[in-house]
Amino acid sequence: MADLLECLIQIKGLADTPRRLAQRAAEFASSPSSPATALEGGVETARRLLAAETQFRGALSLMLTRDRPALAILPGDAMAGAAPAAGVPGESFNACQRAFAAERAETVRMLDACSAEQLNRTGFDPLRGPVTIADLVAAMLAHDTDRLGDLVVR
Repeated sequence: MADLLECLIQIKGLADTPRRLAQRAAEFASSPSSPATALEGGVETARRLLAAETQFRGALSLMLTRDRPALAILPGDAMAGAAPAAGVPGESFNACQRAFAAERAETVRMLDACSAEQLNRTGFDPLRGPVTIADLVAAMLAHDTDRLGDLVVR
């Protein structure tokens, strides 16, 4: 039961990431030191979050519709320095942030509809091995935290 409660709390954290991203961008914009450079970092962070969201939601969809599917390598430590996926829309922070917020809202909607049994459905990540949807939620929140940590006012 504690794992389910933890997962539900983490889903709430996922839902809050777009707000936290916008808040961090506002902090950058008001920074006396080089707001233009800071905003560039914000665009890159929003693009990375959007690219990762597409991958995570793809894995979630597979796990909800197939038994023990093989997953692509999920975003995380192995890909932390990788460039965002080609074709990620948006050149401005606002465009990327809006696209990410819309994608994340859909992901959270899917997660909110999951039963406890569904949160325990399993897929296989080539690097992590077997992962449940609850594990996927934890990996998503860790990824969000890492990417938002990239936004540092200098």
